Amino acid sequence: MIFIKMKNFIVCTIIAILLLPNPSRSDPLTLVRDLVQFNVAGHPVLHKEVEWPFDPEVGIRRSRQYQELNGPLGEWAIERLGLGIDGYDRERLAKQRARDEGHLNGIDYLTP
Repeated sequence: MIFIKMKNFIVCTIIAILLLPNPSRSDPLTLVRDLVQFNVAGHPVLHKEVEWPFDPEVGIRRSRQYQELNGPLGEWAIERLGLGIDGYDRERLAKQRARDEGHLNGIDYLTP
């Protein structure tokens, strides 16, 4: 019973919203066109064709630059991220190197 009342309320609310006069668009044909265009066919931007210049070889060409800056597998990039950007990177690097002294890249359980 409650479901039917809620369903009727929702239907009445939708009809009231659709029938209320809109001061900017008072033409009923405009309302119908907008309902069809934006709800059925989709927004006009979705149907607009756009071309983007794309070069699939740019990744191969930039690989050398990336490896020079971040190491062959990006390990230097990960290290730089761990050092932070607040200007205390050298102090953190010194602490990390002192902590890792005598370890196999900081991993204890692989050393005998």
